[in-house]
Amino acid sequence: MKLNNKKILGLTGTLASDTKRYLMDSLHLPVVATYSISQAISEGVISDYDITVVKVPLDTYVLNTYKKQRKTEKQQFDMLSYVINKQQREGRDTMFMRLARMRIIQNSNAKRCATINLLIEYTNDRVLVFCGTTAIADTLHISSYHSKSTEKKIFEDFANGVGNHLAVVNIGNTGITYKPLNFVIVNYFDSNAENLAQRINRCMSMEYNNPDKKAHIYIVSTNESIELAWLAKALAFFDKTKIKYL
Repeated sequence: MKLNNKKILGLTGTLASDTKRYLMDSLHLPVVATYSISQAISEGVISDYDITVVKVPLDTYVLNTYKKQRKTEKQQFDMLSYVINKQQREGRDTMFMRLARMRIIQNSNAKRCATINLLIEYTNDRVLVFCGTTAIADTLHISSYHSKSTEKKIFEDFANGVGNHLAVVNIGNTGITYKPLNFVIVNYFDSNAENLAQRINRCMSMEYNNPDKKAHIYIVSTNESIELAWLAKALAFFDKTKIKYL
């Protein structure tokens, strides 16, 4: 593109500082203008929002099988954290163990139950749920759509306003407008601010028949310090005064 065009303009709704540096270093594309979320809200381009972080402890009752050993998700998480810290002190690679620990959070039963409770609370509202695994999406007692689904019409209908609740996995984060939609639940997130912002923005579209619309975003997190650190980084684009923790 740079060889065939004298001028290139890139547009994005989310640009983290790491991506900004990468675009400049690799493609020599500087940021020439910024239109912030707060400015877009004040000028009526997108709706206002509030974010509620629901913190839950990892489950300490249900026994799961981890390599033939029966443990709760909290026990397995603590064991993996111990091994990661030990390997770090010894200068060893911890990537495999970190991925295993991340999967505990992705498949957390405690987070699943908290998500179900929110869905019950908002039974009559349209709610889009972003999950990290198909196993969680399929066990929330609502419709789900992901790479293993065969009924694409479920997803298309929800985007067009049909149905109250839908859970998705790695689908529908970008390029899709859901109307009407006031509520989003994020069951799983990583530390990437761009990814989380795209999910949250799904319910911030202005609706002309609802000029006073306010988007309500619920983020379900464990109370583990590692996930709360991911969340702090992931919320970089959003006003801290609009975020509350339960």
